[in-house]
Amino acid sequence: MKRIIAIAAICCLAFSQGSFAQEYVPTPVTVSKEKVRLNGKLYLSHVVLERQTIYGITHAYGISENELYEANPSLKQTGLQKNAIILIPFKETVSEAPKAEPQPTGEYIEHKVRWFEDIDDIAKAYGVSVKEIMDFNGLKSRKLATRQIIRIPVMASAPVAQEQPEPGATETPAENVEETVITQVDTIAVTPEEKVEPMAEIPGGHQVEAALVLPFNANAKLSEVNMDFYCGALMALRDIEKEGVKAKMKVYDLYAGIPSLGELSRCDLVLGPVSPRDIEAILQKIDGDVPLISPLDPKAASLGSNYSKFIQAPTPADRQYSDLVKWLSEEKGGNDRIILITEKNAKSTTASVAIRNAMAAENLNYDILNYAIVEGRGIPAILNNKMGKDAVNRVVVASESEAFMGDVMRNLQIMMGKGYQVVMYAPSKVRKFETIEGSTYHQASLHLCSSYYVDYNDEAVNRFVLSYRALYNTEPSQFAFQGYDTVRYFLSLASRYGKRWPEALGNKSGAGLHTDFLFTPAGKDGYANTAVRRILYKQDYSTVIAR
Repeated sequence: MKRIIAIAAICCLAFSQGSFAQEYVPTPVTVSKEKVRLNGKLYLSHVVLERQTIYGITHAYGISENELYEANPSLKQTGLQKNAIILIPFKETVSEAPKAEPQPTGEYIEHKVRWFEDIDDIAKAYGVSVKEIMDFNGLKSRKLATRQIIRIPVMASAPVAQEQPEPGATETPAENVEETVITQVDTIAVTPEEKVEPMAEIPGGHQVEAALVLPFNANAKLSEVNMDFYCGALMALRDIEKEGVKAKMKVYDLYAGIPSLGELSRCDLVLGPVSPRDIEAILQKIDGDVPLISPLDPKAASLGSNYSKFIQAPTPADRQYSDLVKWLSEEKGGNDRIILITEKNAKSTTASVAIRNAMAAENLNYDILNYAIVEGRGIPAILNNKMGKDAVNRVVVASESEAFMGDVMRNLQIMMGKGYQVVMYAPSKVRKFETIEGSTYHQASLHLCSSYYVDYNDEAVNRFVLSYRALYNTEPSQFAFQGYDTVRYFLSLASRYGKRWPEALGNKSGAGLHTDFLFTPAGKDGYANTAVRRILYKQDYSTVIAR
C-alpha cells in the first residue's frame, strides 16, 4: 500500500499557540531501543518529551495512529503527557537500522532499497561507484524506488567511497544539511522514463523528485514563515499521494549552505528559497538545468529576465494593480466620478506609478488629489468639489502607507456622512493595517486585488484547517496555505507531464485554497503567475471573492 513517511527533526514538532504567530521548537523523536513484553506482545517503551505530537511519534516509529491507540487505550482521553511512558508496537523496521550486509548470492549482493536511501548512499555503503551499480543493473536513471531490489557487484573494480562532485559544485557536509525525505511508493521496479510529446500526459504518472530550499535557521530560532510553509507542504504531499501522485522531496535548510549541484540537478524542480538574493545564488548554480520556482516573494519576478526556467509563483504587485484598475473600469457607469488619491512626498511611489500606468492603459479619465497627512483637515472641502452626490464616486488610493490610509479613511467617512456614495479601490496591503477599523472598509465597499485570499466559508478550506489543527496543534497561517497550494499544484503537474512539465504551465490553470495559478511566458523560458483574486468588502459586513 502506498504511504507517506515523513522523518525529520523539523517535521515532527509540536507548536505552542500564540495570539498571532507560533514559536517553533524542534523536538526530534528518537526511536527507543527499550523493549518490554506485555500479554505476550513485544513493545518499545517511549518517554514522551515536551512538544512531541502523535503525528511525530507515529511517523518516527512507522506505525499508524490506530496502532498507537490500541497499545495505549487511555491515550485518546488523556493525550500526550510530558514524561509519560507509552508503548509502541515493536516492528523490525523501527529497531536499529540494519547495516548494508545482505548475504551474497553468486557474484553480486541483493539489496532492498530503504525509504531513506538514494543510489549515492548505497554506493558509499558497499564501496562501489554509482556507475558500477547502474551498469550492473541496467539502470537508465539514478532514481530508485522504495523496496526495489538491486544487485551490488562483489567483484567491482576500484571501489570508491563516493562520487566526486561535479566541477564547480560546492559540497555541503552531510551533517550540516537539514534534510527531510518524503517518499511513498512501494514499487518494485523502475521503468526508464518515456519520451513524451509536448503536453502529453504520462500514463500512470511520473515519479517526481523535488528539492525544497528554505532558510529555516534550524540551529537557532526557527523561521515561523518558512516552517508554516513547510508544514503546509507536508500536508499537500500527503493529499496528492492519496490521489496517485508519486513524489520524493528533499528539504534543505539554506542556513547550512546551498545544496550541491549534484543534488539539485537530479530534481524535476527546485522550490525556493525566499529572497531574490538567495534565489539568484541558486539560479547561478543550476544554470537552467532545473526549473526553479520562487514560492513566497513577489519581488523576485525581475529575475526571470536574466535566468532561464525561472517560475514566479506569487503574482507580482504590478499585475495586482493592473487588475484592480481593470475591475474599476468594468464597474464604472457613465456618470461615475473617479478620484485618484496619492500621498505627497511619499517614501515609496511604487503603488502610485503602477496604478497611474494601469489607468492610462484603460484610458480612464480621473481627478487627482495629492496631499500630505498634515493637510488632512482641509481635504473634505476639496473633495466637495471633486465628488458628486448624484454619482458613484470611485476613489482609488495609491498608497501602501498605513498612516496615510488612516487619514484617507477618516476623510472618506466624513464625505459618506454628508451623503456622498463612495466605492473605494486600494492595494491589498491595507488588509494588514491594524490601526484602521475594518468596518470602515465595508462602509466604503472596499475593492482589493490580491495574489492570495482564504475563504473560510469554503468546505475545502475548513477541512484543511481541521486537519492542520489535528497535526500541528495550532492554526494555519497564510504561509501554511501557500505551502499547501504551491506544492500541490506544481508536484501534481510534474507527475502528469514528467520532465517537460513547464510546457504545460501556459494551459493548466489551478485554483487552490489560498492561491490561484494562471501562468504566462516571462523571461528566458520562464513563467510568471498572473492569477489574482478580487476581494470585495460588502456593506452587509461580509467579505467575498468576487472572482
